Amino acid sequence: MQKKISQPNVQYTDSHFAVIDLGSNSFFLQITQLKNNQLEIVEKVKQKVRLAAGLNSKNELSNEAIIRGLDCLTLFSKYLNGIPLNNIRIVTTATLRIAINRDDFLVQANTILPLKINLLSGEQEAKTIYSGVAHTSQGDCNKKRLVIDIGGASTELIIGQGFEAKHAISVNMGCVSYREKFFSDGLLTEKNFTTAICAASEKIHSISEKFSLLGWQSALGSSGCMQALAEILRDRQQPVKITAAFMQEIKQELINYRSIDNIQLSGLREDRKPVLASGLSILIAIFKVLKISELTLSTGALREGLLYEMLPSQRVI
Repeated sequence: MQKKISQPNVQYTDSHFAVIDLGSNSFFLQITQLKNNQLEIVEKVKQKVRLAAGLNSKNELSNEAIIRGLDCLTLFSKYLNGIPLNNIRIVTTATLRIAINRDDFLVQANTILPLKINLLSGEQEAKTIYSGVAHTSQGDCNKKRLVIDIGGASTELIIGQGFEAKHAISVNMGCVSYREKFFSDGLLTEKNFTTAICAASEKIHSISEKFSLLGWQSALGSSGCMQALAEILRDRQQPVKITAAFMQEIKQELINYRSIDNIQLSGLREDRKPVLASGLSILIAIFKVLKISELTLSTGALREGLLYEMLPSQRVI
């Protein structure tokens, strides 16, 4: 969902905090105010930039993708006036880790924004995601949790306990990159699903041993694919718990639609349709390889982790 941005009327103070997350699928801007020890979201804007879709087979970012990103940042920059630099975090993740011409974007982007963009490593991204999940999740924080985040060009897998990420890894596979690779014809066929699931399974197998040895008591998801599945479950008035059986049901329904353009799943937002099949394929593979029984949705992830880093004292978001 895209929102037209105009100059805000809010007068910002040192109680305001801004996070900009330049993701591989979408760019996000979130401004939060700390008031009476409570956090209130003042502004939240999402733009579908689809940066990862601009990568070619040589991992070069196209001029069109660069322009889309810069145009979005020009709009976002209007919202940062008056916010102290110490209260701003601007990060980017997998696509610019991969792109060999990343500086073609970053050099120009850094002239638009008041603060240099921080290119997170895969491990940094994974640990920040876990922090965001840990500070927004209910339940026994002493139990070990498996956290899964499927982004546009990478997937983060973390096992943590309390507020500590004990094992965090980033894998180069995401809902945009897998759509371009395995669903580029726009068709929802058994063959396309099988090829995507097998490719994801191979990547997860290669890193699965330590996850299995550490173990976990609960699994949480914190990205658009899992949010999409949760929205479908809510629409069907079912408990918001993602299982392998439910994902197979959705996979078959998608195959029945034959084409991404034909998807009409009740409860599914329009902007989630293009990457549901590819994200679902990755999640099915993760469930199978790591033998996950069910997964619940987390309300926090990367942006909440970045926000928590800036707060003047420890608080639960």
